[in-house]
Amino acid sequence: MSASPEDVKPVDLEDIQSRINDQGYAIVPSVISPEKVDQIRAIVEDLLVAEKTDQHVESKAQRVGQIAIKHPVFTDLMCHELVVGVWHNWLGRDMICSTWTSNTYYPGHDTIGWHADYPYWALEQPWPSGNFTGQTIWMLDDFSRENGATGVVPGSHHLLSPPVEADKWRDDAVILEGVRGSVAFLHGALWHTGRPNTTDQSRSCLLGMYIR
Repeated sequence: MSASPEDVKPVDLEDIQSRINDQGYAIVPSVISPEKVDQIRAIVEDLLVAEKTDQHVESKAQRVGQIAIKHPVFTDLMCHELVVGVWHNWLGRDMICSTWTSNTYYPGHDTIGWHADYPYWALEQPWPSGNFTGQTIWMLDDFSRENGATGVVPGSHHLLSPPVEADKWRDDAVILEGVRGSVAFLHGALWHTGRPNTTDQSRSCLLGMYIR
């Protein structure tokens, strides 16, 4: 399921890099078609059913790991021309995809708290400046305020420190809303969180960490 020409829409990589540098994130809408998203979402759903445990039921959240070896479609998306182009441009050509998973919030899932991604939480403060790692979010469902879309604090990656009051929503935060098939690119030091899913439907995405 390689990326077809209609999936690789013209984008300005310099503009995406500028937005990541400035605000800490950039969203590119409708990178793949709704039909392709439906196919991928169905594959993820089969994996969720096969791997669900009592812990997932209790937490109302479920990750599926090692997806690169579970279906070729995931390898295709991991190596998608847009994603590789963005991170090559921002991290340099010596980057790799270090983690590649699906993430699902079931109805009733609550917030998980503000955090920054690896390696920042493992480093002494103040965190070093520069481009070390970036998170990629493939939206397999529409991301909305109601269904647990990712919340971010724009510009927080410039602080080079972990979030304070990690369990409280912030007035300066925004919700990354978007239609299914869109891709969000996040600076690894950006403060972000999962929001509560108050709907009666699950919300799924794919998470790819690219690191220098």
